[in-house]
Amino acid sequence: MNFAFTGDTHSEWAVLKYEIPFTARGGNTLTPYITHDIGGFLGKKIPFDLYARWVEFGTFSPVLRLHSAFENPADGNLRMPWTYGQKGIDVVKKFFRLRYSMLPYIYTYSRAAYNSALPLVRPLYLEYPSLDEAYSYPGEYFFGSEILVNPVTKNDDEKDIYLPPGKWYDYFSGEKFEGGKVIHRKYSIDKILLFVKAGSVIPTEPFREYSDERPLDTLIISIYGGEIGHFNLYEDDGITMDYQQGKFSLTPISFINYPNGNTKIKIGPTKGEFNGQLNNRVYDILLHAFHQPKSVWLNGIELSRNSWARDSSNSSSRIYLPSESIRKGIIVRLKK
Repeated sequence: MNFAFTGDTHSEWAVLKYEIPFTARGGNTLTPYITHDIGGFLGKKIPFDLYARWVEFGTFSPVLRLHSAFENPADGNLRMPWTYGQKGIDVVKKFFRLRYSMLPYIYTYSRAAYNSALPLVRPLYLEYPSLDEAYSYPGEYFFGSEILVNPVTKNDDEKDIYLPPGKWYDYFSGEKFEGGKVIHRKYSIDKILLFVKAGSVIPTEPFREYSDERPLDTLIISIYGGEIGHFNLYEDDGITMDYQQGKFSLTPISFINYPNGNTKIKIGPTKGEFNGQLNNRVYDILLHAFHQPKSVWLNGIELSRNSWARDSSNSSSRIYLPSESIRKGIIVRLKK
């Protein structure tokens, strides 16, 4: 695998627009890791909307870095969030925290890149090679195989996005869309066109200040509608090269929706070992676009009503499971 840097680019909308398909095509040349100077390198203070949109793209890039030719404090720290006051701090904090929360997902796809050179950021045709439209929208791409991204690349908050066939969910609002067509959306400066396909299982984690602040003792599992779905969570010690000697683990996560409206979610057991591995973990399950359950069962035992909650504003439910051994298989059943 190769690692690439796009160089000392100019801070212009046209450069941001070019970087997106350039990054998505990196995997075609076995270069799954492409990094940019987020905000551009040349050019002092840039408009806030360009800065914010570049940060949003950087969040869903293989590598995220803020950098420019003017980082010296005497020059004004012109790629730092506080250059733009509170609005700059707010948008960067939101998207950096989103990036950090997705590390379990990103790290799993990093292992996939190591195994097969299949990149984290991939053009539509890697997921839909037989679909003609997959070759016609270079400005959008997949982040993994579950998330579709279309960064805004002009000083306007409206944009078209093509959704491949199937059902899709807006990541921020939970709104459902039928695919196989182009939709027109308007997004405020603190949002990016981000869609999750039905049947997706996305592992995330609670907020942390830096990547190894603490072990992955709580895993948040987001599940998006559909009939069936699965994800195989990858972990290793995150420090050494011991994974090359087989020291890593995989935790299967799957779900199935039955015709009667009931749902079964299965987690683990975890297979494999590595230094520093946790023995127990808390799993929080976040269900999007599911019917409200009448009861929730964990390994055959009904959970009390305060173990799960419903958010009617976005048709989601959250199930709080107790700490369990990672070697113990967990089966959660939702009864309609």
